[in-house]
Amino acid sequence: RNPGAGLPAQAMEVDITEIDGFDDLHHPSGIIKEAQDLAAALYGSEECRFLVNGSTAGVLAAVSAAACGRERPVIAAGRGSHISLYHAAYLNDAVIDTLWERGIQSRDIDIPGVVSPGDVKELLEKASAQGTLPSAVFITSPNYYGVIAETAEIVQTAHGYGVPVIADAAHGAHFAFSDRLHDAPSSADMWCVSTHKTLFAMTQTAVLLLGESCPISSCEMQRTLNMFQSTSPSYELMLSIEKAVLKPADWDRHIDRIEALRSRLTAVKGLRLIGGNDGYAQDITRLNIGLIGLTGYSLAAYMEGSGIFPEMADRECVTLITSPADPDIWYERLIGSLEKASVCYASADEENAYYASAIRPAVNEIALSVRQAMTLGVEKIELSKAAGRVCAQAVGCYPPGVAILFPGERIKEETIAQLEAELKAGAKLFGAEGGMIEVVSRN
Repeated sequence: RNPGAGLPAQAMEVDITEIDGFDDLHHPSGIIKEAQDLAAALYGSEECRFLVNGSTAGVLAAVSAAACGRERPVIAAGRGSHISLYHAAYLNDAVIDTLWERGIQSRDIDIPGVVSPGDVKELLEKASAQGTLPSAVFITSPNYYGVIAETAEIVQTAHGYGVPVIADAAHGAHFAFSDRLHDAPSSADMWCVSTHKTLFAMTQTAVLLLGESCPISSCEMQRTLNMFQSTSPSYELMLSIEKAVLKPADWDRHIDRIEALRSRLTAVKGLRLIGGNDGYAQDITRLNIGLIGLTGYSLAAYMEGSGIFPEMADRECVTLITSPADPDIWYERLIGSLEKASVCYASADEENAYYASAIRPAVNEIALSVRQAMTLGVEKIELSKAAGRVCAQAVGCYPPGVAILFPGERIKEETIAQLEAELKAGAKLFGAEGGMIEVVSRN
């Protein structure tokens, strides 16, 4: 067996290590630093760090830096946060003070929204009165569905209490490359974007950006980030980031394509297209498509039969990520597939059509901290018998990697019913594989 068989020779040629003249990602002072500085300018940040362990590494580093030195750090975070936030809470023994995202109603479809400035203000007013201001506010914008938060107003509110803001903007790497897209969240103190999500970059690539108001020093951030990245970072991945960010594709042309595609999609009988004209900020390049008579999981399976593979599906809709790299023929294939699906399924009476509620975490009792739940004794039991027990790990659907249950929460019957409904509809769960779930053995 030849381990290198099938790998392009060009890729192997740049698979080097930190030899003389090629800088060091952990202590950049040469070509890597130059590339990072150029990327920082493009994103409107003070500093940039290339990530070869994805935005996950950025989230872990940003939360850890904000929590460092705190006896009992608290992170005020949107409940729809990526699972990496809960891993950061475990590492720092941090308490998560939940900010609840309001759902977005769009015709007959309901999708998860984002944290609002009002919710942040309410939480911080209460925390200030109790003398327990959080170490940071953590928001996700855009979320997996392309919904965008009012980041600048959230930052202004949080800074009024002396609290920094961390933004998980993994799905907004492309915002910097067209005036017709929403602004990058440059008012945040720290934010990360996944270049591999929407730019022409390799999987596992991302960047962490530090804003002008970031309270974490450059040296401290580098030291913290070094804990979460390989000591042998791939030069292939770093080169991929550099090319994607410094030589971006034509996003204006792509937006023209997507506007035309959206217009055609709205003409398909029974189709529900979420985003763009529903009274909230939405990334126009992100398509959320539902069809009367089908769950999102069923529609995704139908589309895959036509050679179209959505980014994700839930009970409501399928979500597709588009980019300038997409061949035009893909969109013709998409329209054709949806028109056929419409003929097969969308003739049902709308009053009897299947509409599900988008996945919503229940308000569960917090019995233990994240670290306590993940370090005490654990046993695996059937999900159907878990009511009343304390969850020992994050549980949810992937994608999008958002936890319905997080470690330390006491499990409710309604949460079990929700997870079972997702499984029955076709979801893939993390933390509850094979109908089993890990719970704390001592409650």
